[in-house]
Amino acid sequence: MGKVKSHTPKLTKKFYPFVTVCTPTFNRRPFFPVLFQCFLNQTYPKDRMEWVIVDDGTDSIEDLVIKSGIKQIQYFREEKKMTLGQKRNYMHTKAKGAIIVYMDDDDYYPPERVSHAVDTLNENREAMCAGASEIYIYFKHIQQLWQAGPYNPNHATAGTFAFRTELLKHTQYEDHASLAEEKQFLKNYTVPFAQLDPLKTILVFSHEHNTFDKRKLLENPHPQYFRPSIDKTVDSFIRNAKESAIKNFFLKDIDTALLAYEPGLPRMKPDVLQQIKEIAEERKKMSQGECQGQVQFMINEPGKPPRALSNEEIAQHMNGCLEKIRELTEKNKSLERIISNLQEKLAELNQTRVMESKVNELQTQLSELDTKIGKITHETYPSTKSKTIPEVRISI
Repeated sequence: MGKVKSHTPKLTKKFYPFVTVCTPTFNRRPFFPVLFQCFLNQTYPKDRMEWVIVDDGTDSIEDLVIKSGIKQIQYFREEKKMTLGQKRNYMHTKAKGAIIVYMDDDDYYPPERVSHAVDTLNENREAMCAGASEIYIYFKHIQQLWQAGPYNPNHATAGTFAFRTELLKHTQYEDHASLAEEKQFLKNYTVPFAQLDPLKTILVFSHEHNTFDKRKLLENPHPQYFRPSIDKTVDSFIRNAKESAIKNFFLKDIDTALLAYEPGLPRMKPDVLQQIKEIAEERKKMSQGECQGQVQFMINEPGKPPRALSNEEIAQHMNGCLEKIRELTEKNKSLERIISNLQEKLAELNQTRVMESKVNELQTQLSELDTKIGKITHETYPSTKSKTIPEVRISI
């Protein structure tokens, strides 16, 4: 007789949620050959991805899209200039994926960008969004890599976002936002969040066409949140030999390519420049207000008079508190797992006790039944000795 085949399906294949990669763009022609290659290098299955590109630039890249031959691209050309917030909201309406992953148009994205983001969301089921609060920026003019962040567990820059599409039922970008759009979308950083590994997420490059000149970050860097990288280099991010052309573009060719491309100059985005100016003025007013009526935080140390904490000490204390919160959160999760296991074991134990009680009850009933059967047998068939047949005993 042949071996009977099981009808139970074997779950040998990993399930890959459908992903929409989203890219808003405006006059970034020199960067797209590199971005195309970043997409093609992704380790996530291409048949489980689409790539939505929304282009409202004065120099359409539709010809580059057609030439690339990337069938996953869904290209949307908009003649009217849109703010970044409007473009991101518009992209979302075109997305078919269960998960949306951002790939902005002038950054480097490692081959693990999509797969790492999806895995992180799958491993953190309570998180609605994932991103990197710690990112790295390469400054070509000084040939240095700098680390920005981390700031807090629920913070990240938009270029690193990956989120469940269902999050869009509860939030969206402000239509007027042209930059710094993350805070509103993350509801003041209260959306359940998971942090991504920076090495598997993004590498930012400072360049002449940055809408916000990142070189200004070097003028007065906060030592806690912006500092030269100690243990990472560009090679830590762009590791594969097949990506040498990408590395050469960012480290060698970028200045020449951008110098010859006038449509990408920041002055072509007056709405963004105006918002940068407004934000700078608002920060200046806040800074002046803080100087005029700054609240002091005092500390009492044994044997010493009370003293005011410096901003750096306050930041250190806050970071210490955040780290303690993270530790307690992990301990809480561990305790919840222990409690869950104990509850399961208690349920099994209760079930065992119920079964034991039923067995004892059945044994008692069987014992009583045996006694009744014995009485009935004795009454029906009393023991007698024959009077006609003598009893014979044989001794051996």
